[in-house]
Amino acid sequence: MIKSRLQPSKSNTVKSKLRSLRQQGWFWFSPWRQLDWVLLLSIISVTVFGGLTIYSTELGTEHSYSYQHWLIGTLGLIITLVFARWHYLILLRWHWLIYALTNISLIAVILTGVSAKGAQRWINIAGFNVQPSEFAKIAMVITLAALLHNQEDTNLKTILRTLAITAVPWGLVFIQPDLGTSLVFGAIVIAMLYWANAKIGWLILMVSPLFSAILYNLYLPGWIMWVLIVMGIAWLTLPNRIISTLAALVINLGAVELAIVFWNVLKDYQKHD
Repeated sequence: MIKSRLQPSKSNTVKSKLRSLRQQGWFWFSPWRQLDWVLLLSIISVTVFGGLTIYSTELGTEHSYSYQHWLIGTLGLIITLVFARWHYLILLRWHWLIYALTNISLIAVILTGVSAKGAQRWINIAGFNVQPSEFAKIAMVITLAALLHNQEDTNLKTILRTLAITAVPWGLVFIQPDLGTSLVFGAIVIAMLYWANAKIGWLILMVSPLFSAILYNLYLPGWIMWVLIVMGIAWLTLPNRIISTLAALVINLGAVELAIVFWNVLKDYQKHD
């Protein structure tokens, strides 16, 4: 009787083994338990649907772009899950290496890239055209996050440093030319500086040239009103009121001339888009 109590029953042994297997299985999936599964599954669904749409256009042809689309999507999913297991501090620690590799890849596009429709944006790797400017967006978020995450208050010196660091990959992307990604770089900088507690006046002053270039060509009185508003914001929110207000005026006047220069640099298909 005592012996039977000491020996575990067969059912208890099976349960313990099942529990152990469940724990081991959860161990492998535990690093991803905090993922936003709704967001991830939504992206997977859009990728699959996009592949089906491409496949529908290939019926009766010899093209296989849909399979390339799904293959790249699968590789992207694997890379996403791998990076999800990394602590973000690891990426911040290696931000200068990431920044350097990004610029090297963008230079490689200029030297050996594949051209299409007047733009040179891709590198051919193992039969696949890779667009480094897409990775450059992520690299800039990592680089700027590493530089700004300890800033309690972002001053003019920090803003100028941020713009100088962003200017290198931005320029390499712009001359491909890739106007869309260039504008995304600007949005990244504004967002990162906002979360780094930059003054709203600095942010408005940074985006004001874009609105000036557009308004000047659409509605001149609206452009004049916009310049006066920006000057007023600079006067009320920024240090060195006189210098800041004059800087706002000069920046918005210069934006008009720069817009003409940039417009002439663009390809015909970019002007029509």
